Amino acid sequence: MLLRFFRINDPYRLIGLLIILVLLSLPFFIDPVAVTLPELKSFVIGEAVHSGKRMYIQVYDSTAPLTSAFFGMADWIFGRSLFGRHSLSLLIIFFQASFFSSVLIVNKAYNDSTYLPALIFGLLCFLSFDFLTFSPELLASTFLLLALNNLFKEIEFRIQRDETILNLGVYLGLASLLMFSYTIFLVATLFILIVYTRISIRKALLLFVGYILPHAMLITLYFFWGHTAELWQNYYLPNLTFGGIELISMKGLLILGIVPITYFVFSLFMLNREAHFTKYQSQLFQIMFLWLLVAVLHIFITRELSPQSLIIFIPSLSYLVSHYLIFIRRKWIAESMLWIFLIGLVSMNLLTRYDQIPAVNLKTMFPGTSSYEKEIQNKRVMVLCDDVGIYKYNILAGYFPDWGLSQPLFEKTEYFENIVLINGAFQTDPPEVIVDPKDYMKKVIERIPGIKSKYRRDGELYKRISN
Repeated sequence: MLLRFFRINDPYRLIGLLIILVLLSLPFFIDPVAVTLPELKSFVIGEAVHSGKRMYIQVYDSTAPLTSAFFGMADWIFGRSLFGRHSLSLLIIFFQASFFSSVLIVNKAYNDSTYLPALIFGLLCFLSFDFLTFSPELLASTFLLLALNNLFKEIEFRIQRDETILNLGVYLGLASLLMFSYTIFLVATLFILIVYTRISIRKALLLFVGYILPHAMLITLYFFWGHTAELWQNYYLPNLTFGGIELISMKGLLILGIVPITYFVFSLFMLNREAHFTKYQSQLFQIMFLWLLVAVLHIFITRELSPQSLIIFIPSLSYLVSHYLIFIRRKWIAESMLWIFLIGLVSMNLLTRYDQIPAVNLKTMFPGTSSYEKEIQNKRVMVLCDDVGIYKYNILAGYFPDWGLSQPLFEKTEYFENIVLINGAFQTDPPEVIVDPKDYMKKVIERIPGIKSKYRRDGELYKRISN
């Protein structure tokens, strides 16, 4: 029934998709998960941007510029409401599923026009509970889909439409301003164009111009402000490094993805045996497979490995799994396999969400309990350590949410520019409480005596003296 419903080429079937997505998300709205580390960071960055602080100048953090802008917008609309953010994420997922399915229909990826890929896309987005997070991965994947659409156009028509290549580069550039590591798809796109279109040097340069254009606008803006050094130091340089935080182990990621991996293997077997592609359909298959391989490479270079890192696999997997289900000749078997797919994904989601699969440890995705939590609540705090959990009940004061980037400023107080920056933070956004277990403020106070009269040391804290 479900398979037959979505195999019909009728845009109104997307209403059914929306209903299914809402029903599948109900358990996570009724019994919401606690705020995760990425979500807590989005709160802190969003509040800072919403208050008017400039990223990398007054917010020392490596979050991408467009991501921080979206976080600021989310804070303006929803505050710290997870319900509002998750609802918005659900709508983005619905748009992505609908758009991707429409792209496949327009490009005749299948012999019959079908909205089945939209359903598979939507179901795959319930692989883990954190796929509903309003995250840079989710936002950047939207631009990757727009880029994929332009890539299909260029390969199909092979005509000199410069705007297609330019737009392709721009979408990849915008995606990299949300997730810098997605730059790997620029290299993949160029390789695909070389193989399948024999792209000219002029059009290759046009692709790079399109990619560089958003970055050039960003650099120009910071040049106008006189802070290109901060942009390089706090955004580009940290994001050029490999490796970072693992919120889930690679083993846990593989176990979490066991259902789509199994269906991926089934689809390759079925396509190898049953598929009769046109030349263009064969090219699309090869492109989607290459896209999948690049997504695998991205897992090894991403700076924050989490279940949502798998979101870039969804377009390729949707395409391949849909092919598999379509090629099954006996309809009752195809219908059964679709329901097994749905039940398997939702079951894995719920089991891992409630810690019923020990090999998939998602506890590291949540901020730990701060040792200062009972003492400090509803305060504007400056945290001079890695205690992120304190932001659950407090608001960032000053410029230093990322201690890894900020620590050298407090260690090297002999540099005049560091003291000027720290003093500026205290002048424009003075904290009520400073969490300072290693007493970095002692050296700061020696350089800025005016701070001493405003704060008193209380254990590992500096507390603002009430006037």
